[in-house]
Amino acid sequence: MDSVIGGSDLPPLMSDVVCPFCAMACDDLTVARDQLGQLRVTANGCARARTLFALPTLPAHCFIKGRAVPLDAALDAAAVLLRNAASPAIGGLAADTEGISAALALAERLHAVVDHAASDSLFHGLRALQVTGAMTATFGELRNRADLFVLFGTEFERHAPRLFDRIVHPPSALFRDAGAARGFLIGPGDGPAPEGFERLAADLIHAPAIAAALSQLVSGERPRGDRVGGIAMEDLARVAAALREARFGVVGWIAATLDPAAGDIAIEAFNRLVVTANAATRCAGFPLGGKGNALGANYVCAWQYGVPLRSRLGAGPPEHDPLRYRLKSLLAGGEVDALVWLSALNGAEVPDTRTPMIVLARPGQPLPYDPDVLIPVAIPGLDHAGSIHRADGVAALPLRRLRSAPSSPAPSSHATTLPTAAAVLTALLDRLPSSPLPALVRETAHV
Repeated sequence: MDSVIGGSDLPPLMSDVVCPFCAMACDDLTVARDQLGQLRVTANGCARARTLFALPTLPAHCFIKGRAVPLDAALDAAAVLLRNAASPAIGGLAADTEGISAALALAERLHAVVDHAASDSLFHGLRALQVTGAMTATFGELRNRADLFVLFGTEFERHAPRLFDRIVHPPSALFRDAGAARGFLIGPGDGPAPEGFERLAADLIHAPAIAAALSQLVSGERPRGDRVGGIAMEDLARVAAALREARFGVVGWIAATLDPAAGDIAIEAFNRLVVTANAATRCAGFPLGGKGNALGANYVCAWQYGVPLRSRLGAGPPEHDPLRYRLKSLLAGGEVDALVWLSALNGAEVPDTRTPMIVLARPGQPLPYDPDVLIPVAIPGLDHAGSIHRADGVAALPLRRLRSAPSSPAPSSHATTLPTAAAVLTALLDRLPSSPLPALVRETAHV
């Protein structure tokens, strides 16, 4: 019913709604819609979901340097900015699959670099995967089978708000006692641990050494010294014993909280620990993160162009270089002269840069200053249908439209009048010449 376009077709209470606002993509929300189209999460949502689903669809205007303009004028100004750019880039990419695909098509036309706002964490995992491989599991396997969790990181409630409600201590599980899972939290912090968990305080800069020591202990070796990363060896020995004795152990981490300079080294150590534990029992890796549909953006780029993000498209064969085409570095070095920033979901804060910028953002997106062009766009999963990828990488979850369409006869000062990100990017693409500037002109700018 609620896939039908038309506000009057939408039921007032919708169940099994997918939340698009973090990588867990919880698909059990119940959302109510009042007569004015205002949404409210009534069951199973975290604080973030309750806040963002309740965002009103206020009539939003486009802006050119802070001056309100019609959409066509904003698109024309954006096209002029991009036509005059020698080294454009497209970043953020916090959108549904269709929005990301449209952004990549624009990048191909412009010979632009593409990167996601959360790609630092993403590439920590990808680099580790290249070195060690990885043994992971789906959310469903973990929920139904895992009885021990060893989790590295901090601020779990911020990065994965319903981790414990949905996976660690779910209401029910198929092959284990749902409430009996136990575990360890390794990282900064001294607050109370969840039921069944023990907190082992450590600076995450030592995560590689701690994981390596655990691997030795699990395999029956004794590391040198009495402490590793501030944790007493006898405590690490208890963690190792728990991993050996578990029927299905889990080594998890939140990549965004690892040492930014060595996150890949830490994940390599986690992957090796998982392999070591599997010699005696069953164990799986559990990467958490990927806000703003980062994993989905990487998938779409790989499907369509055969390369991951941090690539340059359109100037001959797609060119991937995770260091050369890291967008944050390019912006810091002044190597981008026009930036398109896509933030239809949360998790892609607009960069504080003086690079001429075209921002496509959901209503309510904080802005460090007025960009050259600002075009508000609809929110996937609230204002229009789409899909996003969950953090375990095996499921593309469908997003439904929950609010009234512009053509709805239903009441509505809250009726959305915003275009989708894909529609805006396609309209912008139509305003650009089919043959961009010669590749040679653009070749030197990103070097």
